[in-house]
Amino acid sequence: KTQLFYKYILVDTDSIKISPKSDPNNPELSTHTSVFIQKNLTIAEWGQPPHHYKQFSSSFDLPVYNYFDYIQAWNHTFLFQNIEDIHSWFFCFDKTFNVKQVIPYWFMDWWTFYGPTQDILPSSIEEALYIFANNTEDIPLCPIMASFFIHCRLSWIMYWDYTIEETPRILPILHRQSWTKWWNKYDLSKCTPVTILQSLKPKSLKSQTQQDQYCTLTKSQIQTTIASSSNKKDLIKKLQEALEEILDKEDDKESITSTINLEHDEDFIPVSRRRKDKEKIEKD
Repeated sequence: KTQLFYKYILVDTDSIKISPKSDPNNPELSTHTSVFIQKNLTIAEWGQPPHHYKQFSSSFDLPVYNYFDYIQAWNHTFLFQNIEDIHSWFFCFDKTFNVKQVIPYWFMDWWTFYGPTQDILPSSIEEALYIFANNTEDIPLCPIMASFFIHCRLSWIMYWDYTIEETPRILPILHRQSWTKWWNKYDLSKCTPVTILQSLKPKSLKSQTQQDQYCTLTKSQIQTTIASSSNKKDLIKKLQEALEEILDKEDDKESITSTINLEHDEDFIPVSRRRKDKEKIEKD
């Protein structure tokens, strides 16, 4: 079973959206890949005994897979590395990810290797994490960092490489080592102590608060319009203008969409490789 087989499982089950990026100067060299996590299927959501097979929705060399393959897919899909050892992964919980879904315990094994560590967080995000941790209940066997990143749909960059561990009188051991980085283009204003507290409010209460604030603002605009009108004709004209302005704002709210622009920059160059390049320059 290949890395491609496992990747197709996650794509076929709509668990991830994946988008590889290539070097502009060398289109055949994949430099980094964006992965948007849409869901983690529990055994209950699998809908059949774990050893029973499902068929791929499109033709593939191995036409079937089971739940155990699905679990392994999370561990093996992201073991791709390019020929220059500079490939990195951009991970993000997709906007379609259900933050209230049950997270399978086995996913925490994945998180341990591929997930971010707290020391990569900017100070403002650490403050938001502190607020989140003190205003939410602990989920058994689920690290608070995982809950936080899922709740806020935060993104991070991960890369791995082979390392050789050498110990006297013991054969050298080859193993994988992973590193994670914060994505520097993330808009920090989206995740603050204030936004965290707002997001943790009951939805109905939060919606009502926003409506109350909006109604208060609208009333204020209308009162200002009435006070500044010199006659009935002028009043009607200004009220129509105010109404059009309010409707335009509503349209603007509905048209806003969130996008992530992954440009090719140093964010996606593994630290280990940058160190090697720096050492090479210094030697030269």
